[in-house]
Amino acid sequence: MRIGELAKEAGVSVRVLRHYEAQGLISSRRQANGYRAYTASTIETVGHIRALLDCGFGTRQIQAFLPCFGQDSFDPESCTAGFEQHVAKLREIDDLITVMQQRRQKLIERLDRFRPSPQTETERKDIHEFVEG
Repeated sequence: MRIGELAKEAGVSVRVLRHYEAQGLISSRRQANGYRAYTASTIETVGHIRALLDCGFGTRQIQAFLPCFGQDSFDPESCTAGFEQHVAKLREIDDLITVMQQRRQKLIERLDRFRPSPQTETERKDIHEFVEG
């Protein structure tokens, strides 16, 4: 299939596909007329790439373990590097969540110092809803 058809089927732009190809994430063969030709399995590969990007992986990270993935399956025993990178990414995200929660709490504490003390129960409720929601 040609690049435009792949883009439509995969739900991405032609530009994105060219970027993936430049990064070595997908490949094509050149037809006699010079057009790129992709296999139908490239649609699934693009789906895996998109899912991995949504998880926070970069294209260089994806390139290292994308071959570990088959059709909707991932075998942590035959591709330990891919599995380990997923675990490491999860830890990284957990660490970021912890840092963000700490920063949020510090901001709440600063807001509490800078705003006037609420005089009524309604004002206290409004402040609480602002900070929490």
